[in-house]
Amino acid sequence: MKKFIIGSLVGTLLMFVWSFLSWAVLPVHVHSFNYTPKQDSVMKMLDMALPASGAYMLPNVDNRNVESVNSAYMKAMDQNEKDMIGKSNAIIFYTKQTPAMDPMQIVKGLLIDLFAVMGAAIILALAEDKLRTFFMRFWIVLLIGFIVALNSYMLDLNWMGFPWHFIKRELVDVFMEWGLVGLWLAWYLKPAKA
Repeated sequence: MKKFIIGSLVGTLLMFVWSFLSWAVLPVHVHSFNYTPKQDSVMKMLDMALPASGAYMLPNVDNRNVESVNSAYMKAMDQNEKDMIGKSNAIIFYTKQTPAMDPMQIVKGLLIDLFAVMGAAIILALAEDKLRTFFMRFWIVLLIGFIVALNSYMLDLNWMGFPWHFIKRELVDVFMEWGLVGLWLAWYLKPAKA
């Protein structure tokens, strides 16, 4: 149990530190989000047009009073999809009033990383008899990162049209985080000698 806890805590720190370096020190995410010199005008227009903080897809069907997916809603969605072809669209994550960074964001980030790393450590523990070499343990942890990337960022690329210049930087983070955690856990959580 002690090895599991220490392995998870150090893995969490590796993941968190990489994320900090990636966003705050290294140039990995400098171009994740594009700049427009007309941002003040765009923000004024959004402040007037959007009723509340939230996620918006434009154009979209009016879903404010939709209780369930019914035939009328599906028909409107189909028509909206046809009408969008060849036109611009946007997915907007909008905040009416941006708060100062809450220290709880750091705590939440650490907890999210901790649960992720603990999951990897549990998988390694459950498969300990099969994962006898460093290389096998490392690849299992890296495979977790690959699954995370496929089931999150690559789905956003495919279905929501997230731009590749954004996605590729997120993928760098995923593989660096899980690669570092994999190297650490593969070394530290060696199976007991038979």
